[in-house]
Parts: sequence; structure tokens; C-alpha cells
Amino acid sequence: MNAISRDPEFLREEWALYGVGTLVLLTRFATRIKTVGFKGFQGDDYMSILVLALFTVDAATVHIVYYSGTNVEGSVLQQIRPLTATEIDMFTHGSKEQLVAWYSYTALIWAMKGTMLFFFNRLTFGLDQHRYIKWLAIGCGLSYVAVFLTITLGCFPTRKNWQVVPDPGKVCTLKLQNFLVTVVLNVITDAAILAIPVPLLWRLKVPLRRKLVVALLLCSGLFVICAAIVRVALTLGAHPSAKNINRWGVRETIVGIVAINLPILRPLFNKTFWSKGTFKSSSPSHGTSCNPDIHGNYEMSASFAPKARGGTSTCNEGASSVPGKNRSHSKESLGSLAGSEEFIIEPRKRVTVETTFQITSEDLEKVDSEQGWGIGGVGVGASKASVEAQAVDDQIMQSGKC
Repeated sequence: MNAISRDPEFLREEWALYGVGTLVLLTRFATRIKTVGFKGFQGDDYMSILVLALFTVDAATVHIVYYSGTNVEGSVLQQIRPLTATEIDMFTHGSKEQLVAWYSYTALIWAMKGTMLFFFNRLTFGLDQHRYIKWLAIGCGLSYVAVFLTITLGCFPTRKNWQVVPDPGKVCTLKLQNFLVTVVLNVITDAAILAIPVPLLWRLKVPLRRKLVVALLLCSGLFVICAAIVRVALTLGAHPSAKNINRWGVRETIVGIVAINLPILRPLFNKTFWSKGTFKSSSPSHGTSCNPDIHGNYEMSASFAPKARGGTSTCNEGASSVPGKNRSHSKESLGSLAGSEEFIIEPRKRVTVETTFQITSEDLEKVDSEQGWGIGGVGVGASKASVEAQAVDDQIMQSGKC
């Protein structure tokens, strides 16, 4: 009897899915580079790099386990006949790789959650959901710690994770506790993340067809939840083997990678994206929340109509009024979704109000001594400019034209 059953389709499927996932991630990077440039990369972009690295590690370990087998197969085989020394060594090595696969798989799943949290963190800037995301990020971090400790301490002492003879038991071979803790916390956190865009979609004042498209993009976490549940059900319900466990693990991760990158790949279906020339948004730290360039204003805040803080809501609400301090998140707020996600909502026609500020150049030492702040030898009359801007805004509001 062969120690390990072979399935030629397994490796072909695994590497085909790996190729699809890698292509999706590389396309995401290319899209973001064209829209915001390297300097415009945000937290979700860097998390996607980590996702690609973990995805590669997971694929490599699964490939090794396919040829080596694990103590899961060893526990079944030794009930039929004694294992040879070569088989024991092979199963021991495969079991160690399988333990690495558990760490890389769970880290990959939670890295994808981090990607979505960073994405929604930018998408909801200035809204009530922004604080909820902060707490949810803490919850996701604690849930990953729980999963990590389960994998580490679920089978103790640690050497039993790769012990073959004598049979260490299902706690250290099949590792049922890893499945249960991972799927429960995975589904709970995914459902919590999925709850972020639901209130936004409910208040979104756009045609039903467009709202359904946005819902499909932002609520793609439903597919990840379904994949996680299906994976556990089919893995535990079938004949136990490392091959079957890893097969469904790879399928689950590819569903997650495709789902979380759908919103970022939305610009690929916009004609402007494929036009000649560089299609790039200015860096978030160097722009204002209003950007009347060729991109148009892609906003959700006007549709949501959130309550203004501290007076009349203007298009520059995301910018800081403190001299010398620009809020780097202004471009990423819902007032103007910078980067790829700005194409989730089509541009709206609006009235653009231009305010001219007078800037006077003075000697650097004179500025420093008289005002206490100087930027490159240029003194900016911030107080006067703020008063003039407020006066313009008040006139516009009174006239009822904006």
C-alpha cells in the first residue's frame, strides 16, 4: 500500500490558482501605481505586498506537503502496517511543513482583513464609521493572537505536532481545534468588516443599478465567509488527509484575494484610465480635498450628507486650518476618494468656487523674528486668508447658489 495517495490534478490546480492570485495582486499594484504613484501608496497597498509574500509561502509549503505527507496519513497507515524508518522521516518533515502552512495560512487570512480595514479607513474618513474601524482593527488583532496561540499551544508539547510514532492523537494530527477557532473568529471578524459599508450603501443616493455595483464591490466579504465555511465543512466531512485540507485552504485564500481587490481594480473598466498620458492623482500629503482636475470629484460624502463639524461644510473641509500642518488624509476622505477607489462612484457635476490668496515674500529672519513661523522664506497671512475664505463661503451660502 502506498504511503501517500497521489492526485495529479492537485498541483496543477494549486499553481493555477496561485497564478491567478498573483496576477490579481500584480494588477492591483499596477493600477495603484498608475493612479497614485509609489508615493501615494497607503496602508492597504503595503498590506497587499505582505499578502503576496504569505501567499507564496503558503503555496510553497503546500507543494512540499503534497510529496511528503504528514502525520495525518501516518496515523492512518500505521493502523494497517508498521511504518518504515524512511516513511517516518518523510512524515515528520511533512508535518513540520504543515505546521508552517498553518501559520502562513492564518497570517494570510488576517493580512487580507488588514487590507480591507486600511481601505475602509480611508473610505470612511470623517464619518462615524471611522471610529468603529479603529475598534474593529483592535478586535481583529486580538482574534489573530487567539488563533496564533491555538496553533502554538493546541498541541503540546510542540514536538508532537510532527510526531509520527507513536500516534500523537487527532489533537496533534488533524488539529481540529485549529479549524474550529480559525473559522469561528474568521467568520465573526469578516461579518464585522462587512457591516462597515452597509450603512453607507443604505444612505447612498444613486440609481439602484449603480448601488448594486457598489454593493458587490464593497460587500465582497460575503464570498470569503462562504468559502471559509465550505472549506471547514468539506475538509472535516471527508476522509482526513493533508492534501484535502490544503486543497480547500488554497481555494479559500484565492477567493479572498480576488474579493478584496475588486474595489481597487474598478478603474480598469473606466475609459479615462486607458487614455494616453500619465493617469495619476496627486500625493495625498500635497493636495486638498477638492481637486478639480481631469479626474473630476469622486465623492460619497455629498450623497451621505454627514453632519458638518464646526460650521459650514465646504469642499476643503478635509484640510487643516492650522498653519504648517496639512492633514495627509484629506485626499483620502470621502470628500474626494483618491486613488483607485475614487472610481467606485462616478463623478458628479458641481459648482467650483475658486478663492485667491495673496502670498507675500519676506526675509526669512524677519519672518521668524516677527511671526515665529516661516516656511522657506515665505510668510503666509493665514489668519487674513481664513477670514476672507470664510466670508466668501458665507456669501455663497446666503445666495443659495452652492
